[in-house]
Order: sequence, then structure tokens, then C-alpha cells
Amino acid sequence: MTGMNMMNGGYAMIVLCGFGVMSAVITALMYGARGRRVEALLAHGGDFIAEWQVPQSMWQEIMRKQFEEERGYKQMLLKIVWFFCILFAVGFPLYDPEDGWWVTVVMVVMMAITGLLAVIMPRRRFQRLCATDAWVRVGRKCVMLGDELHAWTIPGSWLSAVNLCEEDGLNWLQVHYSFITRAGIQDETVFLPVPESARAMAENAAVSLQTIIKPGQEKRWSM
Repeated sequence: MTGMNMMNGGYAMIVLCGFGVMSAVITALMYGARGRRVEALLAHGGDFIAEWQVPQSMWQEIMRKQFEEERGYKQMLLKIVWFFCILFAVGFPLYDPEDGWWVTVVMVVMMAITGLLAVIMPRRRFQRLCATDAWVRVGRKCVMLGDELHAWTIPGSWLSAVNLCEEDGLNWLQVHYSFITRAGIQDETVFLPVPESARAMAENAAVSLQTIIKPGQEKRWSM
């Protein structure tokens, strides 16, 4: 009815809309499950094995360190996404010089959107964490950084490393877990600030968490 053939704007719009709908459904299901898990954990006292409060100055420094880590990871993922976008943007016009430019336009738009998100999302998370209560809670099934939950009990996820790190007089418990997405395995690293008063608790929590890491799922840190 619109006069668009499958290699013209119609094809590009179908792909773009389908991708958007699928991403929205997956996001809603995943965050809905995480929300219910938070409520269940807090309703039963959280099943936490350790928790401590962090001085605000230390909290800000560790959050900035985590922001730099996340930003670097997002930039790496962005380069992978842009590689395929450029591949399709160049390849389709070569294959179909008349209508392939529609795909090029969609790829350019996608590059602009993903590039903007890669800059905005880590900064928004950093600002939100800086404004939340400076509390750390550690459980055998999850950790909470302020009001942010990180769990590895969802099917297809696992804990892969826990290390107590020290650098420039700062201590933090570095927790690494992984989960399977439609794009493959995604890794997540959480920095939990550890003041000197909580060091013994953090060491005990690290030992406890290391016992639940399954053989073959360990991650080697390069600190």
C-alpha cells in the first residue's frame, strides 16, 4: 500500500520495529523478574552474610572507578556493534545500488542511537549510585550496591570471581558474574567499597562466595 518493496523502506522499517519490540519485551521480563527477586530478598531479611556502611568520600571514589570500568566495557561493545553496522551499511548498497541505501540509513541511525546510549547510560548510573545510600550488602545469591541488585541465581547466570582488591589506599570487593543473553555471554563487574572497619567482614564474605564458584566458570583477573 505504501509502495515499499522488501529491499526498500518497508524492509528496513520491519527490521527496526521488530528489533525494538523484541528488546522491549526481553527488558520488561528481565527487570520484572529482578524486581520480584529484590522484594523477596528484602522480605526475608535479604539472606545477607555481611553488610556495612561506607563513608561518603570513599563511596564517591569507588563509584567513579566503577564508572570508568563500565564506560570502557561499553565502548568495547560499541565498537563491535558499529563494526557490523558499517559492514551492512556498505555491503547492502554494493549488493543493491538502487534500494540498499535504505539499510545504510537505518544502520547510521542505529550507530547514532547506540553511540549516544554508550555515553549516557554509564553516566546516569554513576550519578544515581552517587546519590543513593552508601550501603553494601553481600549474600551468597546476590549483592546490593546501594539500591542496585546484582544476582546470579537467574537461570543462565553464574558467579565467576570474587577478589578483595586494594589500590591507592582504597579497598573494594570485586564481584564478577556472567549471564547468557540473546547476543551471547555478557559479563558484569561490581565494585563494593570496603572501609577498613569492614575489612574482616569483606574477607569472610569473599571466602564464602568463592566456595560457590563452579569449576570451569572461574574468571582470571588481570589486575
